[in-house]
Amino acid sequence: MSDLSNDVRTKVLIAEDDAIVALDLQGMVMRLGFDVVAITENGQTAIAAARRFQPDVLLLEMSLPGSMDGIEVAKEVHKYLDIPIVFCVASPDLSILARAKDISYAGYLLKPINPDSLATTLDTVLYKYKLAKRVEIAEAKFKKLTEANEVLNFFFDSGASLKWSWNPESGVSLDADMPMGGIAVADFSRAIDSSVRSFAESPARASGGTRIARLLEMPDSSGKAMPFALIGILDPQTGAVSGMLVLLERSGA
Repeated sequence: MSDLSNDVRTKVLIAEDDAIVALDLQGMVMRLGFDVVAITENGQTAIAAARRFQPDVLLLEMSLPGSMDGIEVAKEVHKYLDIPIVFCVASPDLSILARAKDISYAGYLLKPINPDSLATTLDTVLYKYKLAKRVEIAEAKFKKLTEANEVLNFFFDSGASLKWSWNPESGVSLDADMPMGGIAVADFSRAIDSSVRSFAESPARASGGTRIARLLEMPDSSGKAMPFALIGILDPQTGAVSGMLVLLERSGA
């Protein structure tokens, strides 16, 4: 679905078999400031137009002629597009909508459709759609963040990494008091401080860089070189850097 921000005109697809009603509906939609991308008169052409034009909302006659009525069309459209569908219902007997209980539709308009009800319905439908999408995006970001944190927590809990912070005045602060990979905490402090100060004076930092990523090799108690990934983010306002140090596998280990 296209962006529904104020600077992008909303695209509306009309599926209506009565030519006079369709033209009248088109005029009302355009007077509301929306674009009508197509008018179709049966289910097959409505589906084809939806796939081609990617509308923001579909105004769909419930009782389209032919082998596919509005409900069948809505089911098919939702296989390809996540867009709000508004049914246009000719009969005052709204029990017809009970047939649509298994599909997702955003609302309905009772014919004859007047401009006020059309404007209110479209505004409400599009507002709820945008709100729902924002919630979905927020949930997706939260899920991604949670999954990432689970990975990080695994590293921390398994003793394969540690958190650190640094500032120019006090140097390195480590969230650890036990050796990792057979290397003393004090050795980590010196290595991190050296790497971060080198980063702070580097051309990358001078040109506005805020991320540090270094590969460190430090000898353990037996003298074997242990590889570590040092990653951190600089706070440009305070000059402080925070990050994590991850123990990597030795090649051939």
